[in-house]
Amino acid sequence: MDGSKVIDGIRKGVMAIAIAFVIATLIPVLLGFLFSVPTGKIFTLIISTLVLQANAAFVGMGLGLHPLFILVVMTLVELGIVLAIYEILDTFAEQSERVQRFTKSTEEKMARYPILHKYGAVTLIILPALPVIGLYSSVVIGWLLRWNKVQSVFFVTLGWVIVTGLLLLVALGFLQVIF
Repeated sequence: MDGSKVIDGIRKGVMAIAIAFVIATLIPVLLGFLFSVPTGKIFTLIISTLVLQANAAFVGMGLGLHPLFILVVMTLVELGIVLAIYEILDTFAEQSERVQRFTKSTEEKMARYPILHKYGAVTLIILPALPVIGLYSSVVIGWLLRWNKVQSVFFVTLGWVIVTGLLLLVALGFLQVIF
């Protein structure tokens, strides 16, 4: 393997970590300082979001945080992780010939379905709400199907905000979930 490829891969990996850290951790902590929210509660919400995904809304409510603060922090965590995953996937695609062949094959197959290629990213709205697929897999699906990155991030985030907002309404007692 070419040494410059390794260095470029490491650089992009560090970039992905930096993106995730700044958006998913640093900005929420700064918002917490601004609104006098204890740092421990913020870190608990961040970690809960990483592990429980949208269900972390219940943790945030249990911590006594304001619902809007919960939604903003959870969305920042989601956005930081989504952007970092895209960066990592792009790095793998650049570093691995096998991944390059796979993505080229996927692009050729998607070219046969122009409407799916053009509007497929809209389907990413519902994926963050699905228990099996969730947030992380929806990013990979959008990337694998070679959908526009900006559109994919937008629709994953929109889906995330909708499902998190609904769960906050459930936690507040405005909506009842029947099982």
